[in-house]
Amino acid sequence: MPVGTLTRKLSISENPALRSFRVAGAAEIDARRATLPWLGDAIAPAARTPNNRGAYQHFQNGSIYTGPGGTFEVHGAIYAKWASLGWEQGFLGFPLTDESGTPDGVGRYNHFEGGSIYWTPATGAREIHGDIRLKYAALGWERSFLGYPVSDEHDGPGGTRVSDFQAGQIGWSPRSGAAVAATSFVPGPGGGLQPQGLGGDGTPEVRRRVTVNAHMELTDDETFGSDEHNSGDKSGEVLVTSENPQEIINMVVKAGGEMRVELPISVQARASGDTKATGTAKLYEGTSEETDDLDGTLDVDFLIPRDGFISKEYTIRNTDEGGDFAVIKLTASNFPA
Repeated sequence: MPVGTLTRKLSISENPALRSFRVAGAAEIDARRATLPWLGDAIAPAARTPNNRGAYQHFQNGSIYTGPGGTFEVHGAIYAKWASLGWEQGFLGFPLTDESGTPDGVGRYNHFEGGSIYWTPATGAREIHGDIRLKYAALGWERSFLGYPVSDEHDGPGGTRVSDFQAGQIGWSPRSGAAVAATSFVPGPGGGLQPQGLGGDGTPEVRRRVTVNAHMELTDDETFGSDEHNSGDKSGEVLVTSENPQEIINMVVKAGGEMRVELPISVQARASGDTKATGTAKLYEGTSEETDDLDGTLDVDFLIPRDGFISKEYTIRNTDEGGDFAVIKLTASNFPA
């Protein structure tokens, strides 16, 4: 990583001309500096941090900070990112490591009290923190299928938080905590493509929040008199994983005292982050709305794209007798859970 000098202005209380004492922490900084000759000469005296939890000193090629977790150097692009987030007064707090190389030899990182900053030539310096960072660590950091972060943590849909990586996302929600979705694919051993993944079977963990809304318009065809009409709406939302298909909607609409349409839908998560919605609409028509006389069925089968929406329309008809029918309009969304 290229090194560089990024300095902060001294406050009046930090001005050496107004200070006749050696600040607490200066000895620790001096000892650390002795092991890091590449930092170059000091460009300012050691000073207490504004929050009075530690001290720092700037050098030609970086800085040394001493705080509750120890005394460490920060420099280059990681230092610039840390500065942009408020130095030690930001949510990252004081450094807990020197800048270090990642095991794959590609990237660099510093850990801080409240998170980490990772850097590569391709991705730049990106912060990661909180439950998303814990999930990233549990997966194996940059050695997992996700690779390196390519964004800072940012807002997602519906009050969620998201960090983007080279091969996927980690999303967080108050309801579900941190969850993973894969986005990238690699050549498969037998040709074609397969998702990058975790563990021995190469399957990534996927958790998705899926919402389905349904609107039904029913027509009860009458041989004598006017046709009977009715409509109804229902929505459902569930958390689904690649291991756990769930029924998320079971809609029943009735019309004319003789007709009923039922629509159960289940959703299955896929390794790609897409979700598969399947179900069978059933049209009943008889002497009452509670009849068991099944006169028509229609399979519902569609893909809800990852981080997207889809709309579908189906028409189910009485295929046994009469002209009864129902128009079913579905909208669905699929985002990280």
